[in-house]
Amino acid sequence: MGCKCRKKLIKWGKTRAGTVRWQCPVCGKTKVRQKHGVRHQLLKQFLIDGQTMTQLARKYNVHPLTIRNWLHRTFIQTPPASFSNLPSQPCWLITDATHFQRWGCLLITKVTGVKQPLAVSFHRHEDQVSAVSHLQPLSHLSVTGFTTDGRRGLVLAYRQLFPQAAQQRCLVHVRFRVQSLLTSKPKLALGQELLELVKLLHEVKDGMAATSWWELFSDWYTQNQDQINTRSHHQDLLTRKRHWWYTHKNLRKAAKHVLYAGDHLFTFLSYSNSVSHTNHLEGTFGQRKPSLYRHRGLSRTRIANVLLWMFYYLSKNQKST
Repeated sequence: MGCKCRKKLIKWGKTRAGTVRWQCPVCGKTKVRQKHGVRHQLLKQFLIDGQTMTQLARKYNVHPLTIRNWLHRTFIQTPPASFSNLPSQPCWLITDATHFQRWGCLLITKVTGVKQPLAVSFHRHEDQVSAVSHLQPLSHLSVTGFTTDGRRGLVLAYRQLFPQAAQQRCLVHVRFRVQSLLTSKPKLALGQELLELVKLLHEVKDGMAATSWWELFSDWYTQNQDQINTRSHHQDLLTRKRHWWYTHKNLRKAAKHVLYAGDHLFTFLSYSNSVSHTNHLEGTFGQRKPSLYRHRGLSRTRIANVLLWMFYYLSKNQKST
């Protein structure tokens, strides 16, 4: 322990808690020697238990700015790797990302049946390069299949690292994508029919139900394909150029979204350890994002490390229990 003046500190009384206080003979600043375990305990109380800087300052008999300085020094550092208990048996992976405006995203991967994440990483963008670096520590696992929201970069990363793994589209993401395009109360009768069909996806529990559902969707799409692809035309009187667009653009997008996802909608029915959604990770995101309001004003690097420290202590708590 030293000072910026590079002078040896001298003892300067004690704090209320009885800890020895040290002072620089040149600038007069005082310090208290902090043990490594105390600082980590402080970090856990701030991130997981939700205690404020003022509460922690009262608890440790220091100024709130001192607590802030201790925490910010730790937020610069990345926590040690704590997700080392990797499964030895064939497993099914679930990966999803949550975005923080336009400056970063958090990628999390879990295995079915295990609450603790296998991999957590923060990246600037959600693309194939980021997904590969996120999944690389898990490349030696025996992966039966994976469930994602269908993002191209993430799927390509899985194909690169686990070429034999089966792919499952998250049915919840499919439903909400269709609903966002059609709204919860579509005006068109075709939109209402498609939305009702998509809502039935969660009731598919076996192969017969999957076949019946796909036949219903295929018949609906075949019968209404002409109306789905209807075009509107307009001719500019000045340039005499003719323009066209799809009349029911959102309806067509929603139908194509389901059609293109069709090969991977019911993969989970063929595997015992699979899962058809990423709700496990959505709940994790919902718990972590509100806690970031206590840390507003931090830089991008520190916000990323705050999230990683949260998962670090959560994993340690789960191991101890």
